[in-house]
Amino acid sequence: MEKILSIEEKVVLIVEEFFEDIKDKEPFAYYLEDYRFRLRSKLVELLTQFTDSRSANVSFDSAIEGILAYIEKRLNSIDFENEKELRRFLEGIEKTNELLKEFLEGDRIKDKSVLSKVSGRLGMLAEDLRMEINRRFGGLLKRIKRFFGR
Repeated sequence: MEKILSIEEKVVLIVEEFFEDIKDKEPFAYYLEDYRFRLRSKLVELLTQFTDSRSANVSFDSAIEGILAYIEKRLNSIDFENEKELRRFLEGIEKTNELLKEFLEGDRIKDKSVLSKVSGRLGMLAEDLRMEINRRFGGLLKRIKRFFGR
């Protein structure tokens, strides 16, 4: 018998499905926008299923903490030698954070402390990952060498 997932678990499942085999998703821009749309719609559904804002807040906080936990876990298992995977993972984190910031700006969430914490943590992860990519693959000289095949 299949387990019936809560909306919070469905939100995390959307994130898991997107970040799994991220390097093989083509065309990537389509998958990235599809991910953003699906995640946004599921988070809005989560907020609108409750009549009182306190329950909606607790449920929303649980879902976004699950997103953060999964992204941190997945970050530890990606191949840091694969530039394509790293760049796509970075784009996914940035798109997720951009979406969460939309909720920060809106008035659907009353208590934004957890949302702010998760958004800040995702921003820090994105910045750390960007610096790691630049350290490993960046720099103008390395790009020129790669372009000419040396």
